[in-house]
Amino acid sequence: MSRSRCFETTLLSLGLTVGLLCGTGAQAAEPVKSAPQPAGVKPAAAISAAKAELPFPNGEKWTTATEREKLAYLLGITNMAMAEYQLTGPSPKYRTLVPKMVRSLDGTTLRQMMGAVDSYYKANPDQQKRSIFEVVWFEVVAPKADALSQKPNPPAAKK
Repeated sequence: MSRSRCFETTLLSLGLTVGLLCGTGAQAAEPVKSAPQPAGVKPAAAISAAKAELPFPNGEKWTTATEREKLAYLLGITNMAMAEYQLTGPSPKYRTLVPKMVRSLDGTTLRQMMGAVDSYYKANPDQQKRSIFEVVWFEVVAPKADALSQKPNPPAAKK
């Protein structure tokens, strides 16, 4: 294992450990109401019921969320991307959006991302059904990725 890869793995492990030890425990916003299960309910029915309870977060949820909830959601997205990036590197063997996301978000703070999503939903009240992740991707990541891909490559060093 190369020295830099070993350092990256150690750094990721340390970050995850600190996050787990120092982070606050997960807590549901609302208590789950358990409904009595009729006899013969199949697991697929339970899964579809769970999907109905936990819809994909969109602008309706975002605009009513607290600042802490918004930052936690964005932190989850960035942590997922960074963990996969650390495991696969900048050139994974399979198709993924993560390297593009990591390069595009480099130097962007969670508060800047939150501001961009807030601004989008305020400017587009008719788009409240659009998922938060879609807004993050198309309003924050994609514009930066396009700008990065249009920068000319530096000239090769002469030997």
